Amino acid sequence: MTRMIIQNSGSWTLCGAVLLFVLPLIPTPEALQHTEEGLEMLFRERSQSDWENVWHQETHSRCRDKLVRQLYWACEKDIYRLTRRNKKRTGNDEAWIKKTTTEPDGSTWLHVNYANMFLRSRRSDGNTPSISNECCTKAGCTWEEYAEYCPSNKRRNHY
Repeated sequence: MTRMIIQNSGSWTLCGAVLLFVLPLIPTPEALQHTEEGLEMLFRERSQSDWENVWHQETHSRCRDKLVRQLYWACEKDIYRLTRRNKKRTGNDEAWIKKTTTEPDGSTWLHVNYANMFLRSRRSDGNTPSISNECCTKAGCTWEEYAEYCPSNKRRNHY
């Protein structure tokens, strides 16, 4: 009888060790939030009021391709974004081109303002802040800081 109890306690020890090893591998809602898929699901399911509550407090540190995805969410869910009443104006807006063109139709030269739209500007100063310098750090950025880099959003002043 004593020998049977000793054998059973050995199997219980083994079962306990296996359980301690396996339990951390089972995904829980809290653990899922720390994976990329979990964060995507969390961002997708948030309501407007949820976004407003976390906009200035929640920080995320993102680099490279994860930074691009984070910027997508910040621009898409920007709580200070103004909605457009008119159609989106682009660089090839016909009215703007007609106003700025002084050459007759069929000219081989572009007006200087129109030609400058095709040039990319480069930062000359290496110390200029960038989204990578700001948000690819241990502290990360808030949603508000990410949204400041949205390329096409018109935003309300909130300060």
